[in-house]
Amino acid sequence: MSYIERDITPILKSVPESKASVLLGVRQAGKSTLCRHLIEGRKAAIYSGDEPRDVKILSAAESKAELEKIIGSNEIVFIDEAQRIPSVGLLIKRLVDLKTKCKVIVTGSSSLELAGGIFESAAGRTDTTYLAPFSIQELVNHYSLPKVMQDLPDRLVYGNFPFVLDEPMRAQKNLMEYFNSVVFKDIFSLSDVRRPQLLIDLVRIIARNIGSVVSYDSLSRDTGLSKTAVINYLTLLEECFIIKILPSYAKNLENELKKSKKIYFCDVGLRNAAIRDFSPFLSRTPEEQGVLLENFFIIERMKKIYLSDQYAEQYFWRTKNKEEVDFVEFENSKPKAFEVKLSKSNVRAPASFSRAYPEMEFHTVNKDNILEYLVDGASTNGTEPA
Repeated sequence: MSYIERDITPILKSVPESKASVLLGVRQAGKSTLCRHLIEGRKAAIYSGDEPRDVKILSAAESKAELEKIIGSNEIVFIDEAQRIPSVGLLIKRLVDLKTKCKVIVTGSSSLELAGGIFESAAGRTDTTYLAPFSIQELVNHYSLPKVMQDLPDRLVYGNFPFVLDEPMRAQKNLMEYFNSVVFKDIFSLSDVRRPQLLIDLVRIIARNIGSVVSYDSLSRDTGLSKTAVINYLTLLEECFIIKILPSYAKNLENELKKSKKIYFCDVGLRNAAIRDFSPFLSRTPEEQGVLLENFFIIERMKKIYLSDQYAEQYFWRTKNKEEVDFVEFENSKPKAFEVKLSKSNVRAPASFSRAYPEMEFHTVNKDNILEYLVDGASTNGTEPA
């Protein structure tokens, strides 16, 4: 597979030398490939937190002479999987404070250790960017809209990880290996997980219930974990970019759910690996197709907003009477609501929702028009995409 340009590249290139570029995201989302593409043709020192020798060198660097030795005559110092390096935030601070012309680039697949250590020790010296598996916009830019639309059923089963696109015939095998050996690597090594199998059980329960309202109490009962452990594990999973927790939106109605949550996977291929099901999209039950489409749309919509350098608050909406809207988005105070359905027919917003939020644009998303809401200019019906 030829190199697929990432939409965050201009953002990374714009970071001044006075700050370290910190690139965070789930493992194997393409962080290292992107950074190596950025430093191609430039003199660079490359270190990895997965290499014991590199960890030893970087952990021991405290004096100015030791730090200058790391930089040497290089234009760039690249530190990959930096969350595995003790006190990495302090190391970044010291490298930046040397005020050389050398650019510092750091990647990490976990925000729990890396981001915390950086923000405490290197405050004001970093610029943080997040990288997810390929967005559907990036795939359209590289291939074409018709090609991506044709491949959509595969994307809904195998997802958008680079290793899936790189070896499509081995997608199932590689996703299972990824789930079994990579997904929990940072969680187990960087946090105190006393019952790892129960964490894996929790992930599988979540995978079987995407799109459903979940409670900490029910997850506690289903896993045998304490409620506190469930909350801690879900936080770890989100901080390692494996899941995204979507809160409920409540403002105007007394019977709105105010503290409920839905949980989605960062990539539907990872979700399907968790439940060991790679059956073709069109062979699945309508219910299963619907939840995959919903997970895919919500995560891709989040990528689109982030990559457009915009900020949006994102929720779902539900009442105690089980009236529901899948996704509510406030981008620059422009409210939009989305209902994801398999069928082409438009649906109306719940009457109570329309009365409570008359200013809210309402859109019906299905497998035929989904790219209109995820790809710039991808209108198929003559209307402007949302």
